[in-house]
Amino acid sequence: MTNRPPLLSSLLHPLNLSMLALTVAAGLCSAWWLAPVGLVFWLIMIIAVARDPGLQMTFSRQSREPLAQRFQNRFDRLDRARISIFNSLQGVSPAFRRNVLPVQDALDELTEHAYQLSLNMTALDNNFSVQQLAASSFDEDIESMQRSIAAAANDNEKREFEEAHSSLQTRKTQMKNVGTLLSRFEAQLTGTNNAVDSVVTGIVSLKGRDAKQVAVKVPALLQALQTEQAELKQFDAELEKTSLI
Repeated sequence: MTNRPPLLSSLLHPLNLSMLALTVAAGLCSAWWLAPVGLVFWLIMIIAVARDPGLQMTFSRQSREPLAQRFQNRFDRLDRARISIFNSLQGVSPAFRRNVLPVQDALDELTEHAYQLSLNMTALDNNFSVQQLAASSFDEDIESMQRSIAAAANDNEKREFEEAHSSLQTRKTQMKNVGTLLSRFEAQLTGTNNAVDSVVTGIVSLKGRDAKQVAVKVPALLQALQTEQAELKQFDAELEKTSLI
């Protein structure tokens, strides 16, 4: 499927193209004043289609870059939950939609945040995988440095070996910390999915209830999403402090 921005998709929509053709034909073959009137209606249709939430969501999904496989499947599950809530709000009463809209907005923000964070973690994961190849000999190199320190002929040699040994130890610790961070984020996405699935179930269970019942249940669902958002922000902070060169 062609990845088109919402505005371009709106311009190329068959109904809008037909409207434009009829406008031109009316201006040429009938009364000239019908052309500007028709153009106004055509522009209104263009804007209406371009602002369609479903079209915007489709464009957003198609524009995303691929993630590391360990994150991709988990993010896709989160994105499907987002679509599920969007679809569940089609055809509902205005009162129900108003009550549930904060949950939908919070899930949209959570999904986009999870994607951006997953994208950053993917870059870190790719670099980590490359660095692991060189890190496979860390233990041997550290042991070699320890032997060199013990056999150093003078203080200068010993100091150089000690600096190299310290650098290897630091690098090994850094690699371990990055690996742990990636695994923790993978687990976080799983936990976020479980929480979001519960929210989706909660929204579906509210359909058909009166507005007061819905209003009472929504805050807890919203709080669940806000909790997940806060946990993702903790990973933002950790990622800023993490380097792997």
